[in-house]
Amino acid sequence: MKTTIVTAIAAFSLGSALAFAHHGGSMYPRDREVVLEDAVVVEFMFVNPHARLRFTWVDEAGLEAEWEGELSGSNELVRSRIYPDLVAAGDRITVKGYPHDSVPRNMRLISITFPDGREVPLP
Repeated sequence: MKTTIVTAIAAFSLGSALAFAHHGGSMYPRDREVVLEDAVVVEFMFVNPHARLRFTWVDEAGLEAEWEGELSGSNELVRSRIYPDLVAAGDRITVKGYPHDSVPRNMRLISITFPDGREVPLP
C-alpha cells in the first residue's frame, strides 16, 4: 500500500512539473515585445490546446515572411469573448507579442489591432 501511494505521489509530481514546464511560457521571454504593423492574415485556427494565427509580414528590407502566433485555447478565448470570426484571411492587422526563443517567426500573441484603431487584448 505504501509503495502504491509513494508511486502515485511521484508520478503526480513529475506530471505536474512537465505540465508547468510546457505551460510556463519561458520560451516566450517577456522582455522582447515586438509589434508587427500591416500584417496580413493567412489563417486563424480556433482550436485547442492553443489557437494559432498565421500571417505574413514584410520587414524593413522588403522581405515577406510567414509568421505564426500562438494564443490561448479556443475555450479560454470564448470566455474572453473572442470568437472564430475575429479575423479572416486577407485582413490587415497589427500584432503585438513575444517572439519565441528558438523558433524563428513564431510568437505568443498578446494583442491584435485593427486599421480602425480597435485593439483586442488576448488572454
